[in-house]
Amino acid sequence: MVSVTRTVFGELPSGGGTVEKFQLQSDLLKVDIISWGCTITALEVKDRQGKASDVVLGFAELEGDVAPVQGTAFDLRKPVELGKHLQEFHINGFDHNFCLKRSKEKHFCARVHHAGSGRVLEVYTTQPGVQFYTGNFLNGTLKGKSGAVYPKHSGFCLETQHWPDAVNQPHFPPVLLSPGEEYNHTTWFKFSVA
Repeated sequence: MVSVTRTVFGELPSGGGTVEKFQLQSDLLKVDIISWGCTITALEVKDRQGKASDVVLGFAELEGDVAPVQGTAFDLRKPVELGKHLQEFHINGFDHNFCLKRSKEKHFCARVHHAGSGRVLEVYTTQPGVQFYTGNFLNGTLKGKSGAVYPKHSGFCLETQHWPDAVNQPHFPPVLLSPGEEYNHTTWFKFSVA
């Protein structure tokens, strides 16, 4: 069974308008999205024991080159344990765009597996890039849902997008939208348990 509910989330300051919350629920997941920036505020998915938990933390740029990742810290084409990977390459985290297929058709973007819960996230998109961010500025002072504390690298984002600075790079996938054209991209998040 699938349901969608719509409620008032809050008011923007200075009469900026009403922010609404949409909740989409099925047998597999529940997601809360607010209309301000189309922000996902909660996402509950089941682990291998069937227990649903919220996996959302609650609350970058290219210089015109497309660099190969082979043999670098950015080579995430095969599974890595992220914490060990950051230590092995002595990097402070990721906040980088990864270039994907130059296709407007649905294509694979990323796969994440959480060993402790068995949850798997696969991301597919029609976008040509994904910004991968690893919570580099979380420092434990932010208190989240149910008093959760978020230390550095305790969460990550996979944000599908066009390549940064594409408007100034003629060899990048085109990004300009002309009058009369429609902006139409889709990202799919597929959750499962391994």
